Amino acid sequence: MSGKIIRMNRIFDKDGRSVVIAIDHGQFQGAIDGIKNMTETLKNITAGNPDAIIINPGVLEKHGNLIPRNVSVILRVTGASTNYSTHFDYHRQTTSVNHALELGADAVIVMGFIAGSGENQSLCLIGKIAEECNRKGVPLVVEMLPQDMEHFTDPKYVGIGARSAYELGADVIKIYYTGKETFQEITSSVPIPVLVAGGPKDKGAFETARESINSGAKGIAFGRNCFQAEEPCIYVKKLVEIVHKK
Repeated sequence: MSGKIIRMNRIFDKDGRSVVIAIDHGQFQGAIDGIKNMTETLKNITAGNPDAIIINPGVLEKHGNLIPRNVSVILRVTGASTNYSTHFDYHRQTTSVNHALELGADAVIVMGFIAGSGENQSLCLIGKIAEECNRKGVPLVVEMLPQDMEHFTDPKYVGIGARSAYELGADVIKIYYTGKETFQEITSSVPIPVLVAGGPKDKGAFETARESINSGAKGIAFGRNCFQAEEPCIYVKKLVEIVHKK
């Protein structure tokens, strides 16, 4: 499908890799450090020349003019709860794929949860949005997480989550890094690009980026490490050097 191919080529560089910076945290965490002023945040992050950013619809609508033409937009289309929600029922679709296109997005991203009470609904949602993306020629990025944070880097959970997302129609998967010994097996089990969201707490972001690329990842999708860095622009540039081996 030409639409997907064209848009994927905007997100991934000629080497097949991508540096994605996630700055979509405000919808569920509010105005935390680093994203209190989105105008300033967008300018600082995009000055580092990432391949793409992950943002929410309102940010793209209000600040799209600040996004350089060389930075692709991956739009978050699921959510609908905050840290103060008294009933976290996993993500719901909040924005249509069609609206994402109207706003100028190159791809959409959805959250998927496994190993919890919301798994069935979450996986069903991925399949439905994948169908919508196929009709529109829009790449679908799926961020897969185990419900229990203790299993975020557990290869058994991460591996089945990645495979499930691929089977349901994901074009790109965003998962946590599980370590040198296991990550290669996960990336080789899904014939689509894998982006690393983070990794074991004993590793820094730069080390995680290097190891994950060497283990088959096609890029990174980091958030707080970047926008809460002392100098976000320089931090992003360093990640670009690591991922693209410049």
